[in-house]
Amino acid sequence: MEAVNQESVVAPGDLREAPISLTTTDTNLTGSWKFFRPVLQNRLSPCRQACPLGNDIPGLMQAVADEDLDKALAILRLYNPLPAVTGRVCPNFCQQECRRGGHDQEVLVGCVERFLGDYGLDRPFPKPDAQRPEKAAVVGSGPAGLSAAYFLAAAGIQVSIFERDPEPGGLLRYGIPAYRLPKNILAREIHNLTESLDIRLHLEHPVSEDHISSLVQEFDYLFCAPGLWSSVRPPELPESKLIIEGLDLLRRINREEKIEAESFAVIGGGNAAVDAARSLIRLGKKVDIIYRRSFAEMPAYEEEKLQALEEGVNLHERLVVSRAKEEDGRLRIVCAQAKTQDGRIVTGVEAKSLDVDRLVVAAGQAAHMRVPDHERVFCGGDLSLGPATVVQAMASGRQAAQEILQSVDPDLVQEQGICDPHMPTVSNTNPRLDYVPKESPLVPGQRDLTTRKSGFTEIHSGLSDQEISQAASRCLQCGSCSGCGICWFFCPDVAISLTPDDESRVHMDAEHCKGCGLCAAVCPRGVIEMEEDV
Repeated sequence: MEAVNQESVVAPGDLREAPISLTTTDTNLTGSWKFFRPVLQNRLSPCRQACPLGNDIPGLMQAVADEDLDKALAILRLYNPLPAVTGRVCPNFCQQECRRGGHDQEVLVGCVERFLGDYGLDRPFPKPDAQRPEKAAVVGSGPAGLSAAYFLAAAGIQVSIFERDPEPGGLLRYGIPAYRLPKNILAREIHNLTESLDIRLHLEHPVSEDHISSLVQEFDYLFCAPGLWSSVRPPELPESKLIIEGLDLLRRINREEKIEAESFAVIGGGNAAVDAARSLIRLGKKVDIIYRRSFAEMPAYEEEKLQALEEGVNLHERLVVSRAKEEDGRLRIVCAQAKTQDGRIVTGVEAKSLDVDRLVVAAGQAAHMRVPDHERVFCGGDLSLGPATVVQAMASGRQAAQEILQSVDPDLVQEQGICDPHMPTVSNTNPRLDYVPKESPLVPGQRDLTTRKSGFTEIHSGLSDQEISQAASRCLQCGSCSGCGICWFFCPDVAISLTPDDESRVHMDAEHCKGCGLCAAVCPRGVIEMEEDV
């Protein structure tokens, strides 16, 4: 074989700037060659950032995986006073952002939260270290009111809740059907909360605009969250006792009142409309939903929409009610095509008519009271947000409580478990899960169709105890190093080691790391970032 002339391959001076190692790395500190260095930094997980309450999801999942349920419950209660409720009715914003979702299955946070909530129903909330002299009044015992009351009472503020209905819960009790949120679960959760923290409940005590000034004189602070209990009525509809409001219908059904008539048409595509329709199905009624847009555009939760169709609700898409007239004790409803004009829905040509016993209007909600502006009066829930989810309403209640505590004593705010919104977040665009073993999905139990339609028994039965542990163990702990060792395995310079005194962390050997970035590229928790080495 002919020898290669090295001089013809490498011209003189070509390697002038290149480092050449003439000894072992034991004495040659090759880390001085790098231009970038890996930095290990705790970050906010996408699931926690997506949660309106900021729940420490990785923390409570780790505690459940470690079989320390009391610790997990304590972590959850730092942010969420109603986990048995939210574990059932929350749309699970966190799961939608779970980095494991595109890998095998998102972590079923809602099921774990529900399990912990039920576990805590008979476990009292810890009392504050000391009772403070300040007093706060809360108008409304819905999710926002209960949340504000909890965070205030946990800090030692004396709290009184004023509720117009004979039972507390607001929308939770009178607006959400029992097949989604069993009333006994709600009652136990509220009782545990109010009894543990000595929150005074004043039931059947409505508060009008005229009462606000007297409450401001009696209490140091006032939080108003009376909800939106009035429906938006389309102007083309006539005044008729055969036309009823969706929220009023849900209230009557939840109070187990007898519902007359047999056929109903429901206007709307939100959760209130779908809840009303599915509740009527369970009472043996014939139900049609009339919605101005498509099924895909209905703002109700996806699962609720699909189950409504399975249970026998008839959906009429892209239609609006143009006329309604009483005829022989019934309603003749004329529907027209819904057309888009200048970004608005307008009435097109008439398309079909329906004859029904009742028309249910659930196309929007409005406030039934106005709260005057005052420096010691705060608002939250749907009154300030508009129609929102339960967790969003709870988040507004906590925010108001934090503002009140800030004015009382800033140190009280620091004692509350709130995540830092300015903390850097783990990227969700490239999960880097190629080396995470895939696991079989978990499927929560659910009642069969016949059972669902026959009554208001809760639809979902959740996960078993064993499955709860499996679900929690599937959490990747995004945003914090778990010591998985993947970065160590791929490091070509053996510049990474697990810290001997703490196996949940890794040690970067700056003296030998060349800054190649492989560790950052393969980190499944997203906690290694490359920074310029200066």
